[in-house]
Amino acid sequence: MTVAAYRAIGLAVLSALLPIAHAADEPPALAHNPFSRPPSEVIRSERGPIERGDDTGVALELQATMVGKVSELANVAGRILKPGDEIQGYVLVAVHEEYAVFKRDSRTITVYVRPNLAEDNE
Repeated sequence: MTVAAYRAIGLAVLSALLPIAHAADEPPALAHNPFSRPPSEVIRSERGPIERGDDTGVALELQATMVGKVSELANVAGRILKPGDEIQGYVLVAVHEEYAVFKRDSRTITVYVRPNLAEDNE
């Protein structure tokens, strides 16, 4: 066989494999954007249910927490509390970065900061 024949065979093989190689270079399509934030319902379900503050169905809505070296504060439904303060019959026991601990009689509950729904719409 001549060099020209080898070249012709080589070109035929390459042209036959080129569409296959090109298709393999394309990444598979994703079902969803891995960088988007999950819906707020998913965030809430991972944290567990929001505890109710009393039997009337009014929730202890923890809006924010502030933890410093000297003091700890929690914003519950717009009211600023420090450990020892009472709201809806519950006493604030401890404040942490993402949650606060309340106690009523012998029952202790943990309430998490709710995600900001406005951020989910970005």
